[in-house]
Formats: sequence, C-alpha cells, structure tokens
Amino acid sequence: MHVSKVLDIDGSFQQSTALVAGEKIVIQGFNVKDAPSVGAKVVEITTTDGLRHSFGKTIIGQANSDYWKDAVAKCVKADANDGLDCWIEEREAEGTGRMMLALSMFNHGAKTQD
Repeated sequence: MHVSKVLDIDGSFQQSTALVAGEKIVIQGFNVKDAPSVGAKVVEITTTDGLRHSFGKTIIGQANSDYWKDAVAKCVKADANDGLDCWIEEREAEGTGRMMLALSMFNHGAKTQD
C-alpha cells in the first residue's frame, strides 16, 4: 500500500485528499513542494472541489511542466470559476510495468463521463 493512501497531507489552506484513478477533476492550479513528513515531493492541486494531492512522479512532472501550467492558466483566465477538465488515469510504467497515476486532458474511459 502506498503511503498516500493512509497519510493525510496538510495543504496550504485546507486538508487535501489523494487523487484516485478514474475520477474527473477541474484543475485551477498546481503547487509542487517538499513533504518533510515523508521525505518526498508532493503536488497540491487546487480544484473547483477543493485541494487534492499526489506523490506520483508522473503527476509531479506534469504539474512542473510549462505545457500543463499554461493550459490551466488559459482555462482560469477564460473563466475564473472554472479550470482545466482533467481525468486521473492509471497507466503502466514503461520500465517497471508498475501502475502509476497520470493526468489526462481527455476522457479515455474514466468512470466519470463528461
């Protein structure tokens, strides 16, 4: 079991909850920071439904990328009450074959249809 399933991470403004494969979120911003309690980086994701988090390296990489930050900024600029529609996907890592979480701007069969 991954630590993110049992450890609550205190967010900047409120308690955050871990991302779950198959759900849809609406992203309004990213904040990548160190989580000293576990000795790892964590991404806080501001959504229209509250603060979320992930320790996943793929999601942290996406949150640090100019492409994702720009897409979120453009959506929020167009409507400050909205954001970037995004689905949480589970993908197989190329090197290890282990499953990992990743963000997708497109619904590839997630539980939540839109």
